[in-house]
Amino acid sequence: MLARYKQAVERAIPHVPVKNGVVEIDSLWVETSIPYTLLQEILARNDLVLPENVQRINTISRVRTGENRGKKRKPRRRKKNKVRN
Repeated sequence: MLARYKQAVERAIPHVPVKNGVVEIDSLWVETSIPYTLLQEILARNDLVLPENVQRINTISRVRTGENRGKKRKPRRRKKNKVRN
């Protein structure tokens, strides 16, 4: 079963964005829809066949850790209801 998931990851790697030879695990996760823990297990085996333009796969997730990429939003203030006499 793990071999089929490995093939799916190898087929998806050419379709995900590559930045300076690095592929993010989050991109593979979105592209393949493989459960995150299983994807980590496949990438930890180090027997993937990578394309020429990919040197490594970053296994530290930005999505799973909750890192904010943009500006922080201020919490909205709740409007108070007017009191009628």
